[in-house]
Amino acid sequence: MSKKVLLIGFYNEKALGVKYLANSLKRNNYEVHILFFKKFNSVNPKKATKEELDLLKKLIEDIKPSFIGMSVMSSLYLETVYQVNKCIRDTTDSKIIWGGVYPTLFPKESLKYADYVIRGEGENALTELVDNIEKKEDIKNIQNLAYTDENDVIINDVRPLVHDLDILGYPHIDDVPTYFIENNNLLSKDPQLNALTYELTCSRGCPFTCSYCSSINLKRLYAKKGTYVRFRSVDSIIAELREAKSKMTHLKVIHFWDEIFNDNEEWISEFSRRYKSEIGLPFNIWGHPLKIKENVIKHLVSAGLNQIVVGIQSGSFNIRKNVFNRPETQEEIINSSKILVKHKVPVIIYDFMLQHPFESLDDLKETFELCTKLEKPFKLQLHGLNFLPGTDIVDMAVEAGHLTKQELNNIMYSSIQDQYDMYWGPAAMNIMNKNQIWIALIYLTQFKKLGGITNRLRNKAENGKGNKTILMTYKSMKKYARMMNLAHKVKLAIKG
Repeated sequence: MSKKVLLIGFYNEKALGVKYLANSLKRNNYEVHILFFKKFNSVNPKKATKEELDLLKKLIEDIKPSFIGMSVMSSLYLETVYQVNKCIRDTTDSKIIWGGVYPTLFPKESLKYADYVIRGEGENALTELVDNIEKKEDIKNIQNLAYTDENDVIINDVRPLVHDLDILGYPHIDDVPTYFIENNNLLSKDPQLNALTYELTCSRGCPFTCSYCSSINLKRLYAKKGTYVRFRSVDSIIAELREAKSKMTHLKVIHFWDEIFNDNEEWISEFSRRYKSEIGLPFNIWGHPLKIKENVIKHLVSAGLNQIVVGIQSGSFNIRKNVFNRPETQEEIINSSKILVKHKVPVIIYDFMLQHPFESLDDLKETFELCTKLEKPFKLQLHGLNFLPGTDIVDMAVEAGHLTKQELNNIMYSSIQDQYDMYWGPAAMNIMNKNQIWIALIYLTQFKKLGGITNRLRNKAENGKGNKTILMTYKSMKKYARMMNLAHKVKLAIKG
């Protein structure tokens, strides 16, 4: 058996999880190949084409891997995962291993397609599995592993979490043979090399337990297995970024994809000082109202913070507390907005999940009122609530009688195009009924130049009037926002 492994990431040409797995396998003397299968398309996502599957087949025939690992992070693109899985089965007898959030939460369902499933954080488990198979040793006691034994599904317990993340190293650019299949073409080169942005994480785990997120169930999976939220050292992060700068000639912006960026003031102080002097590029982060602190934001802006996306999700206190399991108050959200503006964060974006069965017209009106109180300037990111398999909010919707299990399954396992349209695409923002008029009004609150116009439109809407004017204003400001966003990106690229 050859020591060749092909790792496949879907709809993300910078998939970090795949790169961490490649690190672990390479350290153990495996010949690792990485395939990024299609990139994320926020406008018109598509499933795999016949031509793309033919390219995959040819690649597998050329590499001849003994193992093929598939990173299945979301049910959004299962349609393509199934296509790829079948293509692999039709092409080779290589062992197929699934990992990622979806197979972690649904190992039994995943084993209908995969030979093995690695649950949770898989660097050590995957290496142990392929080692044991290669050496023809027993696999039954491998932690994190799920597999079938005749007709029985065996799901082993997970191993303790890795406390010192630095031990795992960090993803390297163009370190192993890398391929990219997109638009019916195969690129035999790491797409990261010519990118304008670099993505990384400083941590693992989320401190919060939102009902719509899979993080809560991952946290339950690792109960009593060690500290769930862990952070890399500043040394490790700076080393990774220095390598990115040396290899990426067009690098302009750094994206930190931590679920919530670190707010430890001692860590922030060291990070900000070294980032400013050794990296010196604009960077973007994700934040939370309860994690926004004066001293932290001050240091980050000094270091080069360009953009923060803060999840508020609903302006209704009832929805946040009793549906989304988010404890922050209206006052805490408003105060956090004042801190961000006070320290002049260049781009402040608030994320809201609207248009879901738990939400009433009064909840939307409360969201509007909260947005009028947020310190300006800010931008709004509005989208629907994406029901994800294995999240608490799925059961909540059934128990509340909003949707049946079958209706939710039809939503969660529909095609990639249908799911996208429902949550982010045209269908999600089809503002033609009374509730959608209020979503349009919420959108308008971000524009300081509109002044009292938005409030006057609100008063008209309360009296069932002005819908046409609201829609026209909304559409005009959408075009204006797109132009401003494009101008900012161009300016950032030139500055970088």
